[in-house]
Amino acid sequence: MTMGSKFARATLVLGLVTACASLPSSAQTKPPAAPQAAVARLKQVTGNVLVSREAGMAAGNQEQRLVNGTRIITTANSEAIVLFDNGCEVRVRENERFDVDSDKPCALLVAQALGPLPPVAALGPGLLPTLLVPGGVGALLLGDRDRPAVSPN
Repeated sequence: MTMGSKFARATLVLGLVTACASLPSSAQTKPPAAPQAAVARLKQVTGNVLVSREAGMAAGNQEQRLVNGTRIITTANSEAIVLFDNGCEVRVRENERFDVDSDKPCALLVAQALGPLPPVAALGPGLLPTLLVPGGVGALLLGDRDRPAVSPN
C-alpha cells in the first residue's frame, strides 16, 4: 500500500467517524417522546374556533382535549370555553386568542385571553388629531430639507 492510499483511507475513516458523531440526537437511536397529557377541553364552541396543531391550525370541536401550549383563536361571531381539568373556566370571546397553560393560577388564565387592539377611531375623538398633527408637521419639516434656503429679502 502506498503512502497516498493510506492517507486517503485514513481521511475517509476520519470523515465517516466525524459524520456519525455529528448526527443530530434525533437521528441516533432514541425512544420517541411521550405525548403530552391533556389538561383541558373545549366546550360551548360556537362559530369558527381554531386550535393549534403540529402542522398549523385546525377547527376546534366540542369536547376536544387540549394540551399545554395549545393556542385557541376565535374569529368574528365565535367563542368557546376552555374548561381545565382543575375546574378553571376561561371564556374566549370573538377575535381573541388564548394559550393553554395549566401551570398558571386560574385568575391569571382568565385575564390571559388576549383580544385585538381597538381601532384608532374607538380610542376617542381627541386621539386622532394628536396622532396626525405631529406627523404632518414632521413631514413638512423633513420635506423641506433638500431645498435651498430662500432669503426673505
